[in-house]
Amino acid sequence: MKFAFILSAVLIVQFLLSLLQIRYYRKSMDKIVSDYKNKEGYYMFSGMDRRKFRPGAIAVIIVDQNYVVRECHTLGGLSVLSKFKQVEEYQGIHVGELLNRVHVTDDSKKGKKKKVPAMNAALTMASENALLSVSKKNMTTA
Repeated sequence: MKFAFILSAVLIVQFLLSLLQIRYYRKSMDKIVSDYKNKEGYYMFSGMDRRKFRPGAIAVIIVDQNYVVRECHTLGGLSVLSKFKQVEEYQGIHVGELLNRVHVTDDSKKGKKKKVPAMNAALTMASENALLSVSKKNMTTA
């Protein structure tokens, strides 16, 4: 009986913390999007990498029609209290260059499955989405 009560309490706390995280995520997205709301030629892309027992990550990038990263925000960690951080290192560079910087090649582990950091996987996903989507939009307008 005591175990069931503790388990129920843990599930309720997890639910409440998840609601807080969703609320924070929505506020952060609204804040990022509001800077570009009435401007044309800017696109937002996100990437996410979930891990079972290791920290996951979310990456959000704003890209213009010339494939240049205008803003990059990342969120990573195990805690539901993690916050988005602006990554200025990637601002002003081409999306292809961003992919080159986060792509990890480690040939010392031949034969073993390479584990890419969650942040790099999320940034890769967002960058690839940006390249594909912006190129499709440029092809349809050309």
